[in-house]
Amino acid sequence: MGDDLRQADLSSLTINQMTKEQRAELRRRFEEFVSAFTKHNPNARITAAPKVRKWVPGMKK
Repeated sequence: MGDDLRQADLSSLTINQMTKEQRAELRRRFEEFVSAFTKHNPNARITAAPKVRKWVPGMKK
């Protein structure tokens, strides 16, 4: 079953629809992606995206 999950397309499922094993596989894929990213960019820091402010026409910063 492990190989089935490694090759499974989980993009059509929401987190609430996934089984415990599918969520674990998704977490493993994410951690693998992050480690590959930081391996090639050692100075890269993974941070949260900045908050988006609402645009109001005519308002200056």
